[in-house]
Amino acid sequence: MARAPIGRQQLLTAAREELVRGGGLLELGALTRRAQLSTGALYHHFGSKSGLLAAIYDGFYDGLRHAIADAHLPADVHWGIRERKRTHLFVGYHFADPLAPILLSRSALDPELAELEAVHLATMTDTAAANIRRGQDLGQLPADIDADSAAAFIIGGLRHGIAQQLRATPPANTHDAAERLWHLIAATLEIA
Repeated sequence: MARAPIGRQQLLTAAREELVRGGGLLELGALTRRAQLSTGALYHHFGSKSGLLAAIYDGFYDGLRHAIADAHLPADVHWGIRERKRTHLFVGYHFADPLAPILLSRSALDPELAELEAVHLATMTDTAAANIRRGQDLGQLPADIDADSAAAFIIGGLRHGIAQQLRATPPANTHDAAERLWHLIAATLEIA
């Protein structure tokens, strides 16, 4: 796997840190001071501030897809057992990333990113719908559930549920949050 140019990675790391520190605001002066690079480096590597934010979004969602991939799940078990584990991985990924509360609580850090976020959400929803259909094909989920609607409901619910759990006082622990959300998913899909 090829490594990202050092300046590019420095900017990504610094931008993530500044977004967390600034509660979702990214001031270019603070970013370039933290990265110890010029504004020109930002434009060279990302074209614009929006390009940098897009790279952060892409990195977050690519990491999420990797974290919940089938390769990390038990094989040859009931659909519900596997998906409960996936739910724990999904929630755990968000709880472990300090940027998650910002990405989940703001519709987009930049108006130009709304479309990018919509693409990521549509991709996750399509993947979830295909997964629900697989459970139906195995006879482990009711055949009369509309997979597309259920997937949209689950992905949206997970995002808002995780955001709510991350804001809870005292903070929810990852396991309990995942179990709360899994129970809602199981009820939606009529899993006993």
